[in-house]
Amino acid sequence: MTASENRLVYLYRQYVNKSCTSEEMLEFFEYVRDPDYEKVLEIMAEEHLESVQVLASLPVIDWEHMYRSVVAAGEFSRPPLISGGEDTGADIGRNRKGRVIPLFAWPRVATQVAAAVTIIVLCGGGYFFLTRRQHRSPERTIAKKDVTPGYNKAILTLSDGDSITLDSAHIGVLAQQGNAAVVNSVNGQVVYTAAASTGLSGAGKVTYNTLTTPRGGQYQLTLPDGTKVWLNAASSLIYPTTFSGDERTVQMTGEVYFEVAHDKKRPFKVKVGGQVIEDIGTHFNVNAYTDEPAQTTTLLEGAVRIGGHILKPGEKASVAVSGTVAASGAVHVSKGDPEQAVAWKNGLFDFTDNDLPTVMRQLARWYNVDIKYEGKIPERQFTGMIGRSLTLAQVLKGLARESIQYRIEEGNHLIITP
Repeated sequence: MTASENRLVYLYRQYVNKSCTSEEMLEFFEYVRDPDYEKVLEIMAEEHLESVQVLASLPVIDWEHMYRSVVAAGEFSRPPLISGGEDTGADIGRNRKGRVIPLFAWPRVATQVAAAVTIIVLCGGGYFFLTRRQHRSPERTIAKKDVTPGYNKAILTLSDGDSITLDSAHIGVLAQQGNAAVVNSVNGQVVYTAAASTGLSGAGKVTYNTLTTPRGGQYQLTLPDGTKVWLNAASSLIYPTTFSGDERTVQMTGEVYFEVAHDKKRPFKVKVGGQVIEDIGTHFNVNAYTDEPAQTTTLLEGAVRIGGHILKPGEKASVAVSGTVAASGAVHVSKGDPEQAVAWKNGLFDFTDNDLPTVMRQLARWYNVDIKYEGKIPERQFTGMIGRSLTLAQVLKGLARESIQYRIEEGNHLIITP
């Protein structure tokens, strides 16, 4: 290695071991921002292969967060360029004495934050992927035999049976349903703005809408009561356009994350696969894909009641699936992994302790591909994270480091070979 390459390895080890000074950290960032960053990636990947155990506890590195940490530690001595007590709108940190330090006070720092570089590590396969965060348009042209990632798209079925394709071409008020206006926003979200401030009404006929995401799609929804909902690919939610009566009930398939607007007088219930999940002021994720071996509910905040069990934050309830319906009376409560459960919502695949079929089912839904195995399914275990904004070939490149052979054929077919 050259002296420069040896320096990069040293700085990389310092960061992984959390021993970087602020000066070393900034120097490390300068290497990452090098125009020849593919070479930097190659060197760091080689170093990663020798330190997988260390990196296993650090699957995702968020550069912006690291900058905030350095600023908050108060190790910079340079005076801010922005002064005064008024709010400038810039991100800020505080030093040990509590003095406000605008993050953009140091142009060098600001430039690197703007680059927003993220490192993703697939420890199980010894794969190290470095990518700049960017918005990917579904129309983006890619190389032959590759598949673009999913994006915000869904179908909204109104109470009269009419269907509306939700995408960037349909923004604004879509319809009037009961006492709620249905609005589609530019950020992939449907919002029901009820005439009543609570979104609850006991008058009038109850009508229902259905939001459905295809494979390769995801969408957000705000219900009339203020409950926020995220739908993963190949999922659906049936819900009333106005909540009435003494409870709020919705029905789902696939995978959905809920942040429920609390109302102790009207409990929020989710019907899924023959099971009822009752919320008690909660944030929770439900994975109920029919091709998964179990239906799981993971609690992040609050409490939910499932089959006589009340979950605490950090716990998950699993129900064995028989056909397309959860087997009754088979609720198993265990410690869950909330971050893994909602990784999809945060733009990541989390393959922690996943076997190959589990990984492939996630890829099939997000990239809208059909998976076929030629010969015996390879016995592989994966641990790590990687961004959902990558193309299928980029993700598979990481998996291939674990001796996974594959090919992408026309018609969105992914073939796994021995």
